[in-house]
Amino acid sequence: MSPKHTHGSSTTEGPTLLEERSIGGIFVHLVAIPTGAIGAGLVYLLSTNEFTRRNARNALDWHLTVLAVTVVTFGSLFTYAELTGQGVTGVVVLSPPVTTVTVSVISALLFLWMLVPLWTFVVGCIAMGKATFGTAWRYPLAPAVVDRFASRVSLPGGWLLPISGYVVVTPLTIGTAFFGPRAGVAFIGTVFGVIGLTLVVTPLAVVAMYLHGERTRPADATWQPPIVAYIGAPTVVAVAGYVLSRTATDSINPAGDATYVFFAAFWISSVVYLIRWWTNERPKELAI
Repeated sequence: MSPKHTHGSSTTEGPTLLEERSIGGIFVHLVAIPTGAIGAGLVYLLSTNEFTRRNARNALDWHLTVLAVTVVTFGSLFTYAELTGQGVTGVVVLSPPVTTVTVSVISALLFLWMLVPLWTFVVGCIAMGKATFGTAWRYPLAPAVVDRFASRVSLPGGWLLPISGYVVVTPLTIGTAFFGPRAGVAFIGTVFGVIGLTLVVTPLAVVAMYLHGERTRPADATWQPPIVAYIGAPTVVAVAGYVLSRTATDSINPAGDATYVFFAAFWISSVVYLIRWWTNERPKELAI
């Protein structure tokens, strides 16, 4: 009897089920619950297993939707504060009737946003359970963002662009964090900059270096980068920094110190990687 196939998101059922499932495809939903679009997106980029990619795509679709809801909710709240004299500008623009309607809309958005974490946990657990039995389950209410836009997204310079971006952004962000203002809007911007560097820019640069060095570089390239060294060395340095900070200093945040050490070590690694690549190859993706 031939295996049965179902349309949509199900995978093959029957004797080949164990072969078609993957650990990554099952646990990506659990990983994405606390890490959101970042965790799901990194799994999607790194995975070569089709079942894992389908599950990561489904999780990513949902968490991108959550991200959009978050941006709209807090963007609306920030705009409301600025237009009613409660923000930095102190300018009142909205009339009382408009203000009343706006408060109702923002309150509804905040209520919806507060329900999102619970719903994310529920659908994430359901998706993980479905994946355990071989089904890549699409989250309810999540539009097919990845399928619709992934093929249209093209990075100028390929995966070298995120690495180059890390090289440019890191010193600016860290310099502002150490020597910038300690109050006001600029300080808030610095805080968000450090968070973005930690949670988005750095992980993307690490993944980009791996993908460029291991998957997309020409097979006949004259320089074959030792990716383990370029990514592993900064990690080892960061661990050493953590141990040193914890045992030999009075720092109250050894983990934070180790994070900054990793930023610096990986920045050096990225600079060396780019110089070595550009001086040894003329990559097609950069040809004019």
